[in-house]
Amino acid sequence: MVSRIGAIAVVAGTLITAHVSEAGVIYDNGPANGTIDAWTINFGYAVADSFSLAAASILTGASFTLWNLPGDATGTVDWSVVANPTTGPILAFGTASVSQDFQFTNDIGYDVNSASIALPNIVLGPGTYWFELQNASVSNGDPAYWDMNGGPSQIWDSDFGYNPDPSDVAPGLGSASDAFQILGIPVPEPASLILLCSALVGLALRHRGRDASPTS
Repeated sequence: MVSRIGAIAVVAGTLITAHVSEAGVIYDNGPANGTIDAWTINFGYAVADSFSLAAASILTGASFTLWNLPGDATGTVDWSVVANPTTGPILAFGTASVSQDFQFTNDIGYDVNSASIALPNIVLGPGTYWFELQNASVSNGDPAYWDMNGGPSQIWDSDFGYNPDPSDVAPGLGSASDAFQILGIPVPEPASLILLCSALVGLALRHRGRDASPTS
């Protein structure tokens, strides 16, 4: 019986893993702007934006918009998911390789790039969290900037603090928050998993009974 329960757990885990492969956007802070201003995310600066989850979710990745000097490429970035950028706690963190694609060169002379990173299947309950970027590595040792798009999230910068006045740092935007998306899936409901496991237990017991019956 223990071996069958173990097999059921493996099946349930496999089903959850299969759902992770179908991840999509679970938080969207709006489209890129790319023309007004951007926050530095290296040289000791850290930037965090809030995001909200309506349901328990598995976070599998993030996409965001970067400004780089022409010819530069952002290779890696340190990321974290925190309950609060100044008081914590840190819920997950790591260093991720950055995939980026050129979009256009803006009037200020920067290349605007769409970027993405993978996250290690972070499970979070419903609520509000902060996504933080810092220590970006750039091919030529130049700055990397996170595009301000005036989205609905709150913003924290290690130099300016919480929610700087956009009229000071990003005139023309309603807020100084950034262009980003959080990717993932809703966590399967516990009730659904219980029903699944119960059904598998029933099938296992039925199969065991069939094996024990005499053959004619």
